[in-house]
Amino acid sequence: MKKIIFISVFLIISCSSNKSTISTTHNGYRIKNSQGEIINIPSDEKNSLESDFFSELKNYLSEIVNYKLDFSKKIVINFIDNDPRGNITNYRVPWDIFYGNLSDDLNEIENCNHIWIKNIQVENLYYYHGNKIKWVTDKNNLIRSKFFKYNGLNGGFLILKPDGQYYLKVGEYTKLGLLKTYESEK
Repeated sequence: MKKIIFISVFLIISCSSNKSTISTTHNGYRIKNSQGEIINIPSDEKNSLESDFFSELKNYLSEIVNYKLDFSKKIVINFIDNDPRGNITNYRVPWDIFYGNLSDDLNEIENCNHIWIKNIQVENLYYYHGNKIKWVTDKNNLIRSKFFKYNGLNGGFLILKPDGQYYLKVGEYTKLGLLKTYESEK
């Protein structure tokens, strides 16, 4: 039993990008910002992009994925923000979004462009099922700086509609949570 507790604590500590996350709340996170102030970050956000930024984002996404995206469909981005801390080798995170084929599951609900994007600093792709997932690098940090700008929240997902409206989930989530949100954003 002690061994299981030790391994669980080790994995929790190892997967944190830094100690900026103070606690979770019923609708988000309390984090320490770069000035040392504790601020509340909502875990869910709905908003619209300004047309200039939306055009820039579409061009950027087309460039980094290196194939033609259909912007008449929604874009779903799974974003990973950090490497696990410590030297974890030969271990893959048992996160349910990596089981099965998430793109197929999303397309059963409604056709979309599905992109797996990682922060430029993420290197341990084996941990994030890099043998199965084609990760694209956010080489200019445009995705991170606009949507996933807070350290310690591990990323999240973004559902971007063709008109520039979006739903953003920061922090941890489940595959079922993503699929339910995607279905509700029809």
